[in-house]
Amino acid sequence: MKLLLSTLISVFFYVTLNAQCSPNTSITSPGIFPDEITNLDEAFVGQPYVTQIDVLCPLDTSVSVGGLTVPVTIANIDLTSVLGLPNNFSYSCNPPSCSFPGGSYACAEIVSTVNPSSSDVGYYPLVMTTSTLALNVPLIGSLTQLDTIDYFYIDISNSTASLEQVNSLTFELMDVYPNPVNGIANFQFVIGKNEKVNFILYDCLGKMVDQRVIYANRGVNRFDIDMSSYSSSLYTYSIFSSNSFLSKKIFVSNP
Repeated sequence: MKLLLSTLISVFFYVTLNAQCSPNTSITSPGIFPDEITNLDEAFVGQPYVTQIDVLCPLDTSVSVGGLTVPVTIANIDLTSVLGLPNNFSYSCNPPSCSFPGGSYACAEIVSTVNPSSSDVGYYPLVMTTSTLALNVPLIGSLTQLDTIDYFYIDISNSTASLEQVNSLTFELMDVYPNPVNGIANFQFVIGKNEKVNFILYDCLGKMVDQRVIYANRGVNRFDIDMSSYSSSLYTYSIFSSNSFLSKKIFVSNP
């Protein structure tokens, strides 16, 4: 009986880990969904994670050949790798080969094989590499193009950030990502009630260089600042609630 039970559990986990996502066939425009703005779902400590990326592959596109832009037919787009996943995260595709024919619907699914722990808290930028095979290319016949998708990220938050566990006194400022930054900085804080919060950014001399009011909702709050025009230096960022304030450092490293 124990052997039978063990076998059934093994089969269950095998099926679970190898289950395929179902492509979203309601998409009408070729592209990748969610997009850069929506991005991927948030992950929480102690909770299983699963998120889906849907693709509608274009049937044709244009490429540059000898300085001329010419139309070509897409045979397939292959997802060749996903780099930067958190510990114990993996991905699978439908089709399982991660080779998506031109004009077809497809999807990729990212899952946690083990629930994230507190040591996994943070931002994880992902780098996906693709290989596109184009046919009917004038003078060449076929062409393989390599591309990189680098705007997706997974944010793992501590379980205290979940709405079920925060209380009215919760007020926590997370580490900014990335740090150092040379473009967009992602700020995040957790608060236990709906409240107006003030954010201030200071340079190394204590001069205020940015100030904004954030109408925060109970739980995790995020906002971005484009710091590409800032001078390379150490900065301090602070958030002020009605009865407390928190500060941390960020280093800007622009070319």
